Amino acid sequence: MEEDSYLILMQNQEPTTKLLEPLVRSHPDVLIAISRQEHSIADVYMQAKSAMNVVLALRPPVQIVSFAEVEFLVKLSQTNLTNTIHLVSKLEDTVDLLDTLRSFINHNGSVSFTADELNIHRNTLQYRLKRIHTLTGKDPRNLLQLFELTHGLLALHQ
Repeated sequence: MEEDSYLILMQNQEPTTKLLEPLVRSHPDVLIAISRQEHSIADVYMQAKSAMNVVLALRPPVQIVSFAEVEFLVKLSQTNLTNTIHLVSKLEDTVDLLDTLRSFINHNGSVSFTADELNIHRNTLQYRLKRIHTLTGKDPRNLLQLFELTHGLLALHQ
């Protein structure tokens, strides 16, 4: 479909895990999105693409994601709640801040786990979180504001 994207259609109703395990083993960097079974190929494609967009936005530590697992996040990304996309776009020039925000989200706001994953000191993480707050006006340490930043990341990759 694209230079680094492929669409695989399967009519198999059995769990796809057994079919995908060899692919994941042989390609450790592969990301796979699985749709629900639908009658329309267009619906299948849109579900898989939407699930992949969630993975690209949040970068969770998974290789395989199903639309059913991230359906809420897909719908959230398609909802125009506020201009949060513009908030997060302010972070695009600073990859370390985007990576910090993604890791912080994936670790449910845990400073310890985020600092460990990023291999940085907790004080460095606190500095980055303050920098995100300064650039976006949203404090990632505040749950509701973190939710806004999460929405912004999702909308950015819609």
